[in-house]
Amino acid sequence: MSSNAPAQQAPAIGPELEREARAWMDDPFAHFGYSNTRLHSVPREEQEAVQLAALNLRLAERRQQIPVLAKLADAQGIDSVATINDAAPLLFEHTVYKSYPISLLARQRFDQLSKWLDKLTPYDITGVDVSGCKSIDDWLGTLRAETPLDPANSSGTSGTMSFFPKSKADYRLSAMCFRVQLPQPFGQMPTEGDLKDKMHVMTPLYRDGHMSTGAFGKYMCEIFAFGDESYLHTAFQTKISSDLMWLAGRLRAAQAKGDVSKVDVPETLLARKAELEAMQRDMPAQQQAFVKSMVQELRGQRVFAMGTTPMFYEVAKSGLAEGIKDVFTPDSVVMGGGGAKGMVLPDNVDDIIKEFFGVPQLRSSYGMTELNSFTVTCEHGHYHFLPWVTVFLLDRDTGAPLPRSGVQTGRASFFDMTHDGTWGGIVTGDRITIDWDTPCPCGRTTPAIQGKVQRFSEVEGGDDKITCAATPEAQADALDFLNALEL
Repeated sequence: MSSNAPAQQAPAIGPELEREARAWMDDPFAHFGYSNTRLHSVPREEQEAVQLAALNLRLAERRQQIPVLAKLADAQGIDSVATINDAAPLLFEHTVYKSYPISLLARQRFDQLSKWLDKLTPYDITGVDVSGCKSIDDWLGTLRAETPLDPANSSGTSGTMSFFPKSKADYRLSAMCFRVQLPQPFGQMPTEGDLKDKMHVMTPLYRDGHMSTGAFGKYMCEIFAFGDESYLHTAFQTKISSDLMWLAGRLRAAQAKGDVSKVDVPETLLARKAELEAMQRDMPAQQQAFVKSMVQELRGQRVFAMGTTPMFYEVAKSGLAEGIKDVFTPDSVVMGGGGAKGMVLPDNVDDIIKEFFGVPQLRSSYGMTELNSFTVTCEHGHYHFLPWVTVFLLDRDTGAPLPRSGVQTGRASFFDMTHDGTWGGIVTGDRITIDWDTPCPCGRTTPAIQGKVQRFSEVEGGDDKITCAATPEAQADALDFLNALEL
């Protein structure tokens, strides 16, 4: 509801509904007994009742803790919500997390960046001494070491790097999304092995870092292998540098403008340009060699393998030509994705990969740093959201929430009630379709994406000018407040 609309009274939250909502918010997998079947079998009416209760509970808490949320809610006169779609004006545009003045990075003003980030999280990080930080890696590493946060940065491909206040608890829940959903067949209760067996984790990425591709490794090791480092297999034993990722983004931005001589980064970072170029040049061959070596080392083991479909295809094709197949145990998981990467893949690419690795299905997931809860494909190729993720579809042009009935295509937006490090509401650049009324043949009751996920910028070309449900005035006030820093 907006400030010029009549006030709507939120439905009363009874003790039983509040207990259920708190359980979903605080420890959802334990509440559902770590059962993939149970968590995807909640009737829709019950899902949405708990989601609405959680929205109001979280709003009451977080508006006291997250200044930008309070500013956005106050500007629109929203104290509570009577329906799920009433909460759409409280969702943050994903660009909020890169709205800081870019000069702060170029000038290494990490004290000001901490003040900016502090307005987006319930955790007080202003008392952390970052005066000795000389790089993005130093700054994020200090916040990781001294707070409950493990802040994540984006790759910065647009030239501007996002910083998202993800917490360590958020990462653990994300890893558990894979542990519970991927190995367990839907319709069956989890076995003792599903819950307690260690699984090898194989990823052609980094051992550590502040991008999700680096940070996830240690959390996957914790959840899948209960902390046994010998079960974590990564292509690179180093930490991916956030500073090098920012340098790569700034170089691309300068090149797009036609003047690579003007790259606004510290000289000490620009001096690492050759290191960046060598990393980008050597990475594909190193990743390919890694996957091949892991096939030999982990043969006959239960493995959770994450990578790209083209990478797995190349290894599988050559392996089958040599008469090698059924490499891992059939209860292993191979998760691909990532597009074709310029390759022409055969129509039966999934079958080739499945035959070689010996798994019944090639899985893929949909998610983002701003969501704790990853969705994975069901047996019919649909991405099913977890019941504690409230899905909103917004009109591409107006930002208004679309009806939660029939077949709707719109801007993917979410509220993840489990978020510990921030508010949990996000508006994305993704275009998705949901059939709200037709049950998926797989039997899951949770909403599912129909067809492909596409970026609006890819479908329509050019930049995606996001229009969200919040009023323009409220958005502007919130951003002005967020960026009111001493520069």
